[in-house]
Amino acid sequence: MEGEVSTVETVEVKEAKIELTPEQEAKYELITRDLEEIVGENDFRSILKEGRDVRIYWGTATTGKPHLGYFVPIYKLSDFLAAGCHVTILFADLHAYLDNLKSDWELLKLRCEWYEFIIKEMLTYIGVPLDKLKFIRGTEYQLSEKYTMDMYRMSALVTTEHTKKAGAEVVKMTTAPLMSNLLYPILQALDEEYLDVDVQFGGVDQRKIFMFARENLPRIGYRKRAHLMNPLIPGLGETGKMSSSEPLSKVELDETKEAIQHKIKQAFAREGVAQGNGLLAILKHILFRFLEKHDRPFVAPRIDKYGGLQTFKTYAEVEAAFVLPEGDSGKLMAGDLKGGIRDLLNEFLHPLREKINEKAELASRAYPHQAPVVIAVSGKPDVKKAVPVAAPKKGKVATATLGPQSLEVKVGRIVDIKKHEQADTLYVEQIDVGEDKPRTIVSGLVNYIPIEKMQNRLVLVCTNLQPAALRGVTSEGMVLAATKRDKKEVQGLDLVNPPEGAKVGETVFFEDDTAEPDRPSISNARFKKLLKDLRTDGEGRALWKDSPFMTSAGVCTSTVVDATIS
Repeated sequence: MEGEVSTVETVEVKEAKIELTPEQEAKYELITRDLEEIVGENDFRSILKEGRDVRIYWGTATTGKPHLGYFVPIYKLSDFLAAGCHVTILFADLHAYLDNLKSDWELLKLRCEWYEFIIKEMLTYIGVPLDKLKFIRGTEYQLSEKYTMDMYRMSALVTTEHTKKAGAEVVKMTTAPLMSNLLYPILQALDEEYLDVDVQFGGVDQRKIFMFARENLPRIGYRKRAHLMNPLIPGLGETGKMSSSEPLSKVELDETKEAIQHKIKQAFAREGVAQGNGLLAILKHILFRFLEKHDRPFVAPRIDKYGGLQTFKTYAEVEAAFVLPEGDSGKLMAGDLKGGIRDLLNEFLHPLREKINEKAELASRAYPHQAPVVIAVSGKPDVKKAVPVAAPKKGKVATATLGPQSLEVKVGRIVDIKKHEQADTLYVEQIDVGEDKPRTIVSGLVNYIPIEKMQNRLVLVCTNLQPAALRGVTSEGMVLAATKRDKKEVQGLDLVNPPEGAKVGETVFFEDDTAEPDRPSISNARFKKLLKDLRTDGEGRALWKDSPFMTSAGVCTSTVVDATIS
């Protein structure tokens, strides 16, 4: 009832499945095939039973560049259309702005333009007629008086804890999140009403927002909708996550043949284990859709010595062969799987490379801080005939602007520390930076900070440095410290400290920093150039030039003033 504040998530009772005619059941199967989860199944089935076409929308926030994984929802949109659904695609520019203020409005306009271009090219490429789709930007209706009043009405009924929980998997949430982040789930719920749809479609990471919508739309007089959820494609690295801070974890749409070959070769694929295998997920949800359309099998290039080429008509056959024990004659080895995917992926992406090349200038303006990507201009991908995507002028390769957007600095906690077995001046620390497991960091601090003052301490860690071996131990980042020197002699040294209340895993930000929260890897050479502008001022505030290191809890500081940071 309106006026009553919601603090808990509604638990829905399982109902008996609504029976459909064979024709309606066939539509249902097509719409729901390969989905991870369906919420409100009977709400959805009742529409089919009425005999009317289902209205579905898919929204995408216009932030980071779409990558290969975007083909998963794109292919599902083709299923919806084939089943007679009316499909709306929302370019969620206002949501992108609300998500931790990642981009300013001018940059968002360019990114929205890029999203419209690349999403439409992907749809066209797989054979989806664009005239069957409705495209809309969020700001076309989300700034209206009625929408705004509904946002206020829902805001009066839910708690900050409720919206924080709902958006936790999608929007960056800290211990003290921005109000914009808390509005995000409210807007996404209202979109279902204002786009006049029956179903919202998205990744399984959207589930909490979907449940928030089902619970709270009826409380302001609107009906609840059904929700269809796609699986999330695992990354190619051992962590299983796709992240721009792990360049090898995902495949960009404009990757060169050589880059794809390298990424697939380096991809993590444990022999005989299908679960969490990013390569198999790409094959199942993307590449087999391509093969089915052309009535082709998947071919793994096994060498003649071990039996020659392996041919598979379905994905199920591939997975069954991959999990066979070693020594079985039908076993599909990880190396042969990689070879087949590498060749097929190059073939699959090649036509898009040419289209993307035509929009090189837009890409460089929409994503000015990303490293240039090289793509083929004609014929088969060939690095010798390539031009950079981010080239400001023809024939010149752009370099990414060197600034705070190049750094990924996270708040970490030292959970274990010991002296290096082969170096008296080095500590080997295990630092929790909010990832699946602590990072190993090697620091030359033994002569300056006692080990007991390092234990369990909050620190700042640069997490997008390239790993480096130090006396036989691979260091996965750098702990930041302020150092004051008189010529070469150290006069004072202490760590840069996050403020009280800073959350482990949160990313430090700077004023006017519009980069994505997960930053691309930075070379040690470029990092050394950045160090020239990292310092503490007379009050001990950590700065990049004149911009302070900021967290959700405030500014980072050190006890050593007027010092350099490294």
